[in-house]
Amino acid sequence: MLHLGVIGAGYWGPNLIRNFASIDDVSLEQVADINKAALEKIKADYPGVRTTLDPHELLASDVDAVCIATSAPTHYELTREALLQGKHVLCEKPLTLKSEEAQELVQLSDERNLTLMVGHLMLYHPAIRKIKELIDSGKLGDLLYVNSIRVNLGIARSNENVLWSLTPHDLSMILYLFDNEMPLGLSAAGQDFLTPGIEDIVFVSLFFAANRLGHVRASWIDPTKIRRLKVAGSKGMVVFDDVGADSTLKFYDEWIEPKGDGGFEHHRNFTPHVYEIEKAEPLRLECEHFVQCVLEGKKPLTDGRNGLAVVTILERAQASLKEKGAYKSL
Repeated sequence: MLHLGVIGAGYWGPNLIRNFASIDDVSLEQVADINKAALEKIKADYPGVRTTLDPHELLASDVDAVCIATSAPTHYELTREALLQGKHVLCEKPLTLKSEEAQELVQLSDERNLTLMVGHLMLYHPAIRKIKELIDSGKLGDLLYVNSIRVNLGIARSNENVLWSLTPHDLSMILYLFDNEMPLGLSAAGQDFLTPGIEDIVFVSLFFAANRLGHVRASWIDPTKIRRLKVAGSKGMVVFDDVGADSTLKFYDEWIEPKGDGGFEHHRNFTPHVYEIEKAEPLRLECEHFVQCVLEGKKPLTDGRNGLAVVTILERAQASLKEKGAYKSL
């Protein structure tokens, strides 16, 4: 049995609380939040769970593990304190706002033999797992590029740009599909329209070895909601439209083959194969994975090093943004 506490009951925390409260191997002991109204809601929904306005009280308690779902600037301090208190940690993305802080947390969790996992949710989506399976099986041939779009007329922020707020999902997916290989370098461009210095739209290009490419477009000032991942290989392509219950995963048995004489052979099949996507909530799978890793001593799919890799890319992309798309090596 895993005795667990959750810090953060605002925007995302209730979803984590709902899932952990329904897992058989978890005893949800306590929830902390600085908002009294949020805690009153938790008390009403989960009468047996203790609440506190002080996250340090929870961290000093006898829980085995904590889930941190607070604002990004607080992640480092809370995660560090949790690890020093001997707690296993699931921290929402991004793990930290500085790569040296993420590195410190990874080292601390290693030294204390504690599980450190980051909430890179999309890696637990059945469709993303299927795409990885298709790549690994050779069905797409050699991986050429991955293009991810995440746009909507969404929740704009004045204290965090769209790069740090939205793209961790896409960057973690791209790294996963490239076998966690770090890109050689990157370029990022964007623009601030609503709040000076806070980009509302970004374009990030990731340059991998062997002439392969990753690209992310993210915005919260787009008229349509699009969450689309395109994966192109030398022998086929995949398109995943992530639109909730109507999400689709399509394989296109199409590619262009160079003939060596300057010409090309076009292999076309206009009817894609549609894969069934397992009807499982990715967040539920993420929470179950964390519990399993703690109880069985397994390495998480999205461990601290995975979190460090994403923060490192974000950091370099932010530097590129400031220089209007300048290339930054990694």
